Amino acid sequence: MAIVVKWDRAMLFTATSETGAKVTMDTGRAYGGSGKYPTPMELVAMALGGCTGMDVVSILEKMRVKLKKFEIEVKTKRREQVPRYYESIHLVYILSGEKLTEEKARRAIELSKQKYCSVSIMLQEKAKITYEMRIE
Repeated sequence: MAIVVKWDRAMLFTATSETGAKVTMDTGRAYGGSGKYPTPMELVAMALGGCTGMDVVSILEKMRVKLKKFEIEVKTKRREQVPRYYESIHLVYILSGEKLTEEKARRAIELSKQKYCSVSIMLQEKAKITYEMRIE
């Protein structure tokens, strides 16, 4: 995989993947940015939510669950000192669907966390990742 990150102006950067997908990044106003786009650290948290979410949907589909609603809240805590990486991340999975049981949801989440989600497995090197789930 190759990504190209180009500086646009001030603290605004655009990342482009090999497939042509683009993401604009920024910093908050306190750091010279506009605050209109996600920061690199916000993108990491978003990537974790997307990665585990895709896993859980795929696994639940294989279990014949028909999801009606699925959201993940990603709550992070960063170190106070530099480097300010995530020291803890808490995921709240909110699900509803036909044939969805707590056992199926927990199994899908655990498989994502322990086996399939590359982002989660990589972040576990530095951050304590916990989760809870709510079935509606």
